Amino acid sequence: MDKFQCRLLIGAGAIAFISSGSVSIVTAVEGPPPQTGFILTSTTFKDGEMLPARVAFTKGPNSPNCVGENISPQLAWDKPPPNVKSYALTMHDVEGSGGYGDFDLIAYGIPPSVRSFAEGELNRPSDKFVGGRNVWNTFTWRGMCPPPGTSPHHYVFRLVATDYEPKDLPPGLTYEELQGRLKGHAKGATALVGVFVRPK
Repeated sequence: MDKFQCRLLIGAGAIAFISSGSVSIVTAVEGPPPQTGFILTSTTFKDGEMLPARVAFTKGPNSPNCVGENISPQLAWDKPPPNVKSYALTMHDVEGSGGYGDFDLIAYGIPPSVRSFAEGELNRPSDKFVGGRNVWNTFTWRGMCPPPGTSPHHYVFRLVATDYEPKDLPPGLTYEELQGRLKGHAKGATALVGVFVRPK
């Protein structure tokens, strides 16, 4: 090997530098790389884990199988793409309606100054978002209520950064209508997944 030639070998958690016939080994730092970029988090639940019962829909005459308190989860985000003018937030029950999928939350026109929602904040109209029309024909949070005996449902919370001004889009858009409006206006997205199964 030429004395000026060196190469980098990576493996087994170590980095070996070979130069001029000698070897120097530096132990690599273990563990996952730090998270970077646009990130959605929650103090109510962790990504990929169970949602607490309090966020599920409440039991009532028209919802006898529901078990929760219908309290929307806390959500927060950081490091958005540059030049964001508003955000759009949806919650998708992937296995809802027999696998067709349901959208239980549609909110958009979220100003760029807003970086979080406290628990319960998406339960009522607010100047912090414009309510879209969810599958239940309501305009705020509607918690999960999977049928008894079904396998766990996965709920995808997706936050999209857009170049729309907060009041550009009209209230009451369905998910399909919102998706159509977002084409060409989305500047980045981040997501969080929660799991829920009706307690026995």
